Amino acid sequence: MIISVMNQKGGCGKTTIAVNLAAILKKAGFNTIVMDADPQLSASRWAKQGGDAFHLTVHPLDMTKGARKVKADIRAMAEAADIVVIDCPPELREPAMLASLLADVVLVPVTPSPLDIWAAEAATELAQDARELNGNNKPVVVLVPSKTNTHTVIAKDLGKTLAAMEGQVASVHIVQRVVLAECVIAGSTIDRYAPDSPACREMEALGQFVLQFK
Repeated sequence: MIISVMNQKGGCGKTTIAVNLAAILKKAGFNTIVMDADPQLSASRWAKQGGDAFHLTVHPLDMTKGARKVKADIRAMAEAADIVVIDCPPELREPAMLASLLADVVLVPVTPSPLDIWAAEAATELAQDARELNGNNKPVVVLVPSKTNTHTVIAKDLGKTLAAMEGQVASVHIVQRVVLAECVIAGSTIDRYAPDSPACREMEALGQFVLQFK
């Protein structure tokens, strides 16, 4: 199973979701690998922060090598693992399209901001283009409410906004919580840093939602 996490705008919680979701899926018993396709290499830095104690395998993926090489790299990882989670680069249409073409599921994190919602619309359109090129029902597009504050009106209305867009809406909000930043600083993932926290339960719920498409 290949899961691509993408949005055409940075700051939406893309890497946070990609790495923690991979950790949750690994905890559930799946051999899970993260492929870091973001030029900022945030997932790779996160893993380096944890050193030998970091329990996820993170492979950098150079999206400038050309379509054939990138596809071969992704497929090789997919054969070696049960699940591959790709942390896609923002604002790069061709690499994101490559990741979409090979994905079973495209996760699009969306924050409760008009700018991010507009960017998410572009990302979902790209994923839908990939479905047409593939000629089947892959990838499944899942919109993930991200960095939300359930006490604000705009966050409460986000679900309605996403429901009007192309794609399925995840049944869980990834709420903006300090503990998600703390686990990066600690070089850990939410399932190990704060296993009993609401943040961990939200990631677990997202994992269960995604696994229905496996």
